Amino acid sequence: MPKYLDKEDFIAHQTPEIQQLIRYMRQLMSVAHPQMRERFSFQTIFFVCIDYLCYFGKIHPTKGIEIGFVKGHLLKDEANILEAKNRKMVRGITFRNLQDFRAREEAFLEVLQEAILLNETYPEKTFAKLIFEKRKDG
Repeated sequence: MPKYLDKEDFIAHQTPEIQQLIRYMRQLMSVAHPQMRERFSFQTIFFVCIDYLCYFGKIHPTKGIEIGFVKGHLLKDEANILEAKNRKMVRGITFRNLQDFRAREEAFLEVLQEAILLNETYPEKTFAKLIFEKRKDG
C-alpha cells in the first residue's frame, strides 16, 4: 500500500474515474453541514462533523471506492444501501464511478444526514468511546 503525503497526494494516486468521484463527493460533503471538516488520517480522507462521520475506504480501480460510515451500525439505513461486510461497527457503500454515485445520490444523502443527526443528537457517543465499548464487550 502506498504511503501518501497528504490528501492531495492520496487523490493524485487514484485512477481518473476515482479522482472524479472523490472530488465530487468532497464538494458535496463540504456543504452538507457548517461544521463539516476533512481530516487526512490513516492514509485516507475522513469527514468529521462534531465527531468522525465517514471516510474513503477500500479503493479498487474497477470496482470503485467505498464510503465507510464509522457509526454505521447505529444508522437505520431505510434505503438499505449500507453493507456490513463482517464488520461490527462500520457500514459502507461502494460506488463504481460518478455515474453510479449520481444514480444513488439521494439514498446516500439520506444516510449522510442521518449520520450527521446522530453526531448532533448524541455527542457523547464518540467514535473512540464506541470502539472502546465494542472491544470491552467483545
